[in-house]
Formats: sequence, C-alpha cells, structure tokens
Amino acid sequence: MTRTDIALACLVAIRACGEQTVTTTPIVWGTATAAYQIEGHRDADGRQPSIWDAFDTAGKSQYIKTEKPNGAPNILQQQNAAQADEDYVRYKESIHLANQLGFGAMRMSVSWPRVMTYSIQDGTLKWVRNQAGIDHYKQLLSSYKAAGLKVALTMFHWDMPLVIEDFAHSQNNKSAWLCHEWVGQRFKEYAQLLIEEYSSMVEWWITINEPLTVTSNGYASGVHAPGRCSNRETCYFGDSTTEPYQVAKGLLLGHGNAFQAWKEAGSPGRGCGITLSGDWKLPMTGSAEDIAAQQRSLEWQAATFADPIHFGKWPDSMVKIVGSRLPTWSLEELAIVKGSHDGRFYMNHYTTNFVKVNPDKGNCGWDCDQMASTSGYSFTSKKPIGTPSSNGWLFNYGPGLGKLMGWYNDRYPGLRFVVTENGWGNATQADISDELNDHERCSYYRDYIGNMSAVAALKGIKVEAYFAWSLMDNYEWADGFTTRFGLTYVNYETQKRTPKMSSEWFRQHVTSLKSLPTDGKPLPECPKPQLAEAVFVV
Repeated sequence: MTRTDIALACLVAIRACGEQTVTTTPIVWGTATAAYQIEGHRDADGRQPSIWDAFDTAGKSQYIKTEKPNGAPNILQQQNAAQADEDYVRYKESIHLANQLGFGAMRMSVSWPRVMTYSIQDGTLKWVRNQAGIDHYKQLLSSYKAAGLKVALTMFHWDMPLVIEDFAHSQNNKSAWLCHEWVGQRFKEYAQLLIEEYSSMVEWWITINEPLTVTSNGYASGVHAPGRCSNRETCYFGDSTTEPYQVAKGLLLGHGNAFQAWKEAGSPGRGCGITLSGDWKLPMTGSAEDIAAQQRSLEWQAATFADPIHFGKWPDSMVKIVGSRLPTWSLEELAIVKGSHDGRFYMNHYTTNFVKVNPDKGNCGWDCDQMASTSGYSFTSKKPIGTPSSNGWLFNYGPGLGKLMGWYNDRYPGLRFVVTENGWGNATQADISDELNDHERCSYYRDYIGNMSAVAALKGIKVEAYFAWSLMDNYEWADGFTTRFGLTYVNYETQKRTPKMSSEWFRQHVTSLKSLPTDGKPLPECPKPQLAEAVFVV
C-alpha cells in the first residue's frame, strides 16, 4: 500500500468512526491573471506609467532606475511588459479560453494608473477620472458576466501609479506605502471609484495582492519595484531594518480603508478581503528550537497582516524581536484595520521549505529578524523537499497547501477559504512540445488539490473557491518571460495561445466538480508518461 493509500484510508476510517462529520461545500473553480502581467498596451487610452513601468523601462522616473547601482538589470534579459500578452485588446480570447477549460470564475486586476490620472499641483497630489480606462474595464467585466464567469477583482496587484510614488519620494525620499498620513485615504479613493463603477459585476473584491511580496521584495531585498533596500550595491534608496515593517503598516491601512469603502457601499458582491501569501515550512528536526523557528517563519508571512486584522496587534514573536523598529498603532488606525475581513481567508500558496533555527540572526532586518534559515533542500542530506522546478525556487510538495490552510484555520478559526493563487512555473523550454506536455504542472495540481481536499474533509474546512495561476503564460515580474506558469502556452512573437496538457486534465477532472472530493480517493492520474505518485499527508 502506498503512502497515498495509507493516508487516505486513515481519512476514510476517521469518517467511518464518526470522529469528523464531513459536509460538502459548493466550490467555484477559477483561474487567475493580473493586469500588468498580461495587458501590454501601456500607453493606450491615457494610461499613466506605474512603478513597474519605471522598474523595467528606462526614462520613466528620476528615482526608479532599470538597473541596480552595480549595473545589473532589474529584469532578466532586460525584458519589459510593454507587450506582454496583449490582453488589453485580446481579453475576449481569454474569456473563450476560460470557458473552453470549464472554469466558472476569473480573477483579474485593474491597472490603477489606467482609471485615475494623477498630477502634482502646487505641491499637492491631484487626480481626475480617466474615462477611457474606466470604460475599458466596464466592457471587460460585462463580457465576463455575459460569458457566465464570476469575477474576483484585485484592486492592487503591485502597479502603483508612478506619479504617487514620485510624489512620496519628494517628501524626504519616502515611498508611497511609507506615507501613513495619506496613503490609506488615497487608496480608499481608488477603491471607491472601482466599487462605484463595477459593483454589479464583481463577486469577490480583493483589496491588495500579496502584501508580503510587496514588503519583502520591494523594500527588504529590492528585487521588485520600487527597489528599495539597505544594500547600496543593489538599491539606491531604502532601509531593510525599518521600511519593510513600516510598509506592512501602510499596506494594512490601505486595505482597511478599502474595506471601509466596500462596507460603506453596502458590501456589494459575495465578499471583500486581502490576499495573503505564504509557504509551508517543515522543521528540519523535531527540536524545540527548530519548531519555534518554524512558527516564527510562518508568522513573518501571512500572520504579519492577518494578526492586526483579526487581533489588532503584530505577531508576538515580531514584537519581541523587532522591538522599537516595529511601528505602533493609534486607536484611530486600529479602528480601520482590526476587523477588516468578511469571514473569509484569501490565500496564495506555491511551495514548501525546510526551516531551522539560526541563532546568529536577529535584530538585523526583515530577512534575518526571524532567526530562521529556510531552503527547499534538506540542510543535511541536500535532497529536495519535493520535485524541484527549473525556475529555481518552486518545489512540488503537495501536502503544503493543506497543511498551511490547517495552520490558518487553527489560528483564525471559523473562516471560509478562497485560494486565490496556486500553480506551477518552469523555465521556458527550448522545445515547444515540452511546454505543451507539462506533466510536472499537471502532477503539481493533482497533488495540491488532492491534499487540500483531504485536509478540508478531515478538519471540516470550507473552501469556497480555488483559482489556478495562471490562465496563460505571462510577464513574471523580475523573471520577465523566462518563467512560465500558464495552463495555456503563449508564443510571445505571434501571440498565439495553445492550451497545455494540464489544462485538458483540469477540464476533464477538476472544473466539473461541484464540491471538493470527500471520498478519500486521489484525483485521476495525469496522462502518460507515468508520474511519481502523489504524496498525501493529512
């Protein structure tokens, strides 16, 4: 009997013994995209540049450069998103693809600088509506609705208007999310516009995508826009010891204000929340030190944002280690942030790492304050935690999604879950047949969805929706077009879109499911060649 059989047999036995009543919850299957990664046409219809335009294309900003101080380009192969998937004019192809693959929902984002035009007048930040951009998304959302696709709309998927960032930089070299005195209100104005225009066409409202990535990559390591950190070889501005924590607070104030706007508008749609990302962490040993390092490492992810939202405070381990570098909360700020959730946990998850204590770290900045070292490879045997991807950071460890969901469920009980991103990326292959016969991606989805189903049934967790990342290959931020996450292959020269094998497996075996499986059986195997068996851990 395989490990899969044993684990799932245990699940069936537990249910048979009456220790856990399994009820089915209707689930919506969707796929996901983001505006900057797919739209292209960056100058169309009055769109202004974002911080990512400046980060990947020269001459956009006097503060944000396309190269680091040491001369290295911000984006692999000096690529940029000027063209991307041309979805600004090809979105009807995306709708057809989603329907063809049987998906019932699409997660998409609005480009903030497409719908609001900003200027600095007499030292004050001003804005006006950009009606052409507003109308574009109205047409797009109407088309989704007509096609029977529910929409999860992300307000902020990282493309901060460049004028706002430049305005913040003019104020003592700051960055927008560091300006707590006004950034929340500015974000609320944007949220109000979106809700006013699109409330009848959106099912789920996502205020901010992955604030953790904005914090860690934008302000600790500087590998993402706006490219701030302490290392002057790689960043022109920033302080990794303080800014990440200040940015986390700014993002929470933005989310809280947007959530207020949604409530004030009558709570349109099904719900509103913030999408939080996290990797699962496996302690390298069973020692108390490594288990404590695991908890710190987990708390430095989604809990950094979920704890203030649910409990009105930073995680205890963060308070203990970071001390005076951690920003405080006023009563007025807590009134905005605490309780800003709709009873759902919106989560992105991709991979799992080993973790061990690192007592030599601490009190030294975001990346090392956790006093923990992580790796996808064992610190002792050097074996990978699961099948490694050619993109360098992603590993197929199927139990991770269910384990992390269980950890969230224990920490924030009583919530429904919406998986807003989960997917497999690989380095671009030389042979297109290797891209289309994407067995690793198919195996990844089989493992992760199967394990999620098993844990949800065992723990009674309600999963309301699941969005696969991504509908199609796209611009993957600092990796440019060198990494592909799509269920659909995109030829970037011709813009031809070709569904991959994994998308057909999805259509046959996943998108037709009305609820998560509760029978303890693994999902059907991916097509030959034979893949390694799924490992289910519950």
